[in-house]
Amino acid sequence: MGVVIFAQLRRVFGAMHGFFRKEVPMASKLTSLLIVEVLQRCASEEHPLSQLDIRKRLERDYDVKISRNTMSSYIGELQAHFPDSLRAQVRERMNCHDGSPQVISTNLYWMHEFSESEVRLIGDGVMAAPLPQAQKRELLEKVTGLNPHAGVGVLKHIVSADRKKEHTTVSQLLYNIETLDQAISHKKRIQFYWGEYVAKHGKLVLERTEDCAKVDPRQIVASDGHYYLLATYPGAPDKIYHFRIDVLLDVEELDEHVAKSTTHQGLTDYRQKHLMMFGGKSTATIRVHDEAPARLRVFDAFGVHARVVGSTDGFIDFEVKANLDAVRYWIKQNSEAVEAIAPKELRGSLAKDARAMLAQYETS
Repeated sequence: MGVVIFAQLRRVFGAMHGFFRKEVPMASKLTSLLIVEVLQRCASEEHPLSQLDIRKRLERDYDVKISRNTMSSYIGELQAHFPDSLRAQVRERMNCHDGSPQVISTNLYWMHEFSESEVRLIGDGVMAAPLPQAQKRELLEKVTGLNPHAGVGVLKHIVSADRKKEHTTVSQLLYNIETLDQAISHKKRIQFYWGEYVAKHGKLVLERTEDCAKVDPRQIVASDGHYYLLATYPGAPDKIYHFRIDVLLDVEELDEHVAKSTTHQGLTDYRQKHLMMFGGKSTATIRVHDEAPARLRVFDAFGVHARVVGSTDGFIDFEVKANLDAVRYWIKQNSEAVEAIAPKELRGSLAKDARAMLAQYETS
C-alpha cells in the first residue's frame, strides 16, 4: 500500500492493538484498519458516513474494493470489538434475495475524544497565543489530529488579528516557559538575568542587564496576552512576586530545592489582586450607558457575574467583584460609555488620571 498509507495507519494502530491479537488473516486486519482510518478522518457525529460512502473512499484513497456484504461483515466485527467508539444508526431492510428482514448499520462515525466545538475552542486558544502566524498555523495542523473532520471544517477559517512579533522574542518566550515548567515540576530554584527594552536601530530591542536574581518558581499564569511567573524569593516563601516571562534572560534551573511551597489559596489570591484579571474580592460599582455596544463590553469583561443594582434613564448600574486596577484601566479604555461610581479610591484614581491627561493635552 506504500509508505503514505502505513503512516496514516500508525495513528489508529495503537487503539486497535487488541484487535490485532485475533486469529484473523492479516489482509482482513489491514482492511479493518483502513475502515477505522476513514471513519476517524472523514466522519463525525455531525457528519456521519454510510457504508456506501466508506466503500467509495476505500476505493478512491487506498484502491481497496470490497462488496456490500463484506463491508457489512467488517462493520459488524468492528462494532463488536469497539462498542464505545464506533457509533451507528441501525435500520431494517428487505434482503433482495429471499425477502427476509435484514438489519444494517448506517450513519457511521468514530467517537472522537474531542468534539468539533471543543477543537474550535482549542484552535482559538492557539490563535490567541503570542506566536508568529506561520507557527500558529503549524500548531493548528497538529490540533486537527484531535478530530480530523473538525480540523477540515472548522479550523481553516480561524485567523488572528495579533500584530507581528519578532521570531527571536517568541523563541525566547517558549524556551523560558519550558525551562520554568520543568523547574516547577522538579521543585528546583531558578536563576535569571533581568532584561530591559532599549531603543536601538529605530526599534525596541531586549537587552540583558547585569542584575541577576534567584527565585523559587511556583506557577505560570497567562493574562491579557502575556505570560507571568509567580515566584518567591529564598527565605520568604509566603511573599509572592510576579515576573513577565518574556523579559527574563538566561533562565537556568539550579540544583537547589525550593523552600516550603506557598499555599494554593495564596497563589489564587495573588493572581486576582495583581495580574490585571477581572476577578477578585474587591467590589466596584460602574454606571454604563444602556446601549447594546456598552452592555456587550460589560459582558466581555465580567460575563454573567456583573449584577444589576440599579437603573436610571439611559443608564444601568452594575456591581462587579474585580481587581480594581483592572477596572481602572478598563474604564479608561471605555470612558465614553462607563463611569465608576464606587469605591471612592477608584473614582479618585480615575480623576487623577483624567487631570494628568488633560494637563498633557492642554499644553500642546
